[in-house]
Formats: sequence, structure tokens, C-alpha cells
Amino acid sequence: MATCPICSSSATRLRFEGRTNRNPADGRVWVVYECEHCAHGFINPQPSAATLKEYYSSSYEAYDDQHGAEADDAEVIARAKAAGEFRHIPIPAGKKILDFGCGGGFFLRICRELGAQVQGIEPSPFGAEITRKQNIPVFEGSLDDFLEQNGDQRFDVITSNHVLEHVPNPIQTLEGLRSLLAPGGVMTITVPNATSAFAKLLGKDWYNTDLPFHLHQFSAMSLRCAAERAALTTQYLGTTSLPAGSAASLRLVLRQKFMVPQRLSVRLPGIERLGASIAARHDRKARGEALLARFAA
Repeated sequence: MATCPICSSSATRLRFEGRTNRNPADGRVWVVYECEHCAHGFINPQPSAATLKEYYSSSYEAYDDQHGAEADDAEVIARAKAAGEFRHIPIPAGKKILDFGCGGGFFLRICRELGAQVQGIEPSPFGAEITRKQNIPVFEGSLDDFLEQNGDQRFDVITSNHVLEHVPNPIQTLEGLRSLLAPGGVMTITVPNATSAFAKLLGKDWYNTDLPFHLHQFSAMSLRCAAERAALTTQYLGTTSLPAGSAASLRLVLRQKFMVPQRLSVRLPGIERLGASIAARHDRKARGEALLARFAA
């Protein structure tokens, strides 16, 4: 690609060359460019669909029906009711919710228990089957396929949790999702923050570069730009960090920057508590590990 896929600037440069951090035996090298205008990173050239299919196996963690669960369903539901929200979304009782890239259906299962009418879109047959087994409505296929067959449907809330970085054309995806918003509806998007404090410190070694799964490495500027080009209004844009994720990044810093052996880094006392403290501090400064955005049409 000669220009940035988000802002179309031709001012792009090599950011790094890296390998997947999931399989040390995989020697393929992926080249990531950076836009000097919006700070967006992107694999260039992008891998083919056939190549990516080799990576998205049935064991991909997003297809697990407990993916992202902090506890059993009853406790998750109780916490959501006490907080008045679930994954940054107000309790969705009576709302129609669409989750794009629903994986194994965990998010939709909890939303259904909280009183929402739920619908998932999942391109993977592995994830769609897991969701289907829970009697959760799921469309197996691409967003374009869903729009072709169900384009007249409208949803009060549309979510996409760590999915936009996987799609070849984020702007086109946001445009498609926007067309499914009901009047007054909101869209909540979460993606890794490639300009987070840990991302800047670790570079290609940051676990959330996740090559080649992540075709895109978003900055706050590039996510806002993508939304604007998709005719969406940004209502909120900040960061959100999981304490466990910040602890994992901290361990990686200890190994990569201070040569602490892995067997020691995983056993250090208090590192989970320190990770939680770092996560909160980074989010207060909008430097956390994931971008959280709320959009409206």
C-alpha cells in the first residue's frame, strides 16, 4: 500500500519488522509501516486470506465460550448489575445488541441474561458453532454477507471488542456497522492502543502487536479519523487496561529490557498488584493498552 489505509496520507515509513509472538517456530516476517500523519500502523503488504486462515485455528482463544470471563456467569452478572454496566455498556435490558466478531458468544450470553435482545456476527465457523450451541442468534459469515441478507435490521447498541484491527478495511467496516444503527443508537469499539506507554516501550515485542492477526495498529488519532471517514461522531475516546494485561507487559519489560529470566518474572511477588496500579495510572493519562471509543451516527 502506497498510502495510509486510514487517512490516505502518502507519508508512511517503516515502523518495524516482526514475527508472530504466538509460535517461536514460525519464521515468517511481517513488515509494519507507520503513517506520519495519523500514527496508524499497518502490515504492508497485507497477508492474503489464505495465509491468515492458517493462523485462525479452532484453538484461537476468542472462540472459547468463556473468553474474557473474570468469573462464572452468575458473578459476572452480579458485578454488572452492581456497576450498572457491562464492558462499558449500560445495562442493556430491552435493547437490541449486535456484536460484530462475537467469537464464542460470551459477551452476548451475559447481555442476554441482562435482558437484551442479542445478535452476533462471526466469520469463523469455529466461533460461530460455539455461539450457536448456546442458542445465541449468530450469523456465520462476513459483515458484507450480513448486510446483503439482513441490511434492513437496526440495533440500539453495536459492539466490536478487539476486532477492528483484524479486518482488511476498517473504514468500510465502520460504514457497514453504522448503517445498522437504529436512530439514537451507539457503537462501542475497542482496539489495542499501539501508542500506549507499553507499546512505545516494547515496540515489535509488545504482545498486542499480535502479528499477523492484527493487520492494523491503531492510535487514538487514527481511530478517530477512521470514524470520521465513516461518517460517525465520536462521543468518547479514552483507554482501558486490564490489570492482568499490564502485568503481562510489565513482565515482558523485565525480560526484554532488564534481562530478567522468564521463570523469575512470572514468580515475582506483587506483580499482579503492581500491574493493576500501572493500568489505572496509564488510563488516567489516556496511555492505556486499549482504546475505547463510543460513536454515534
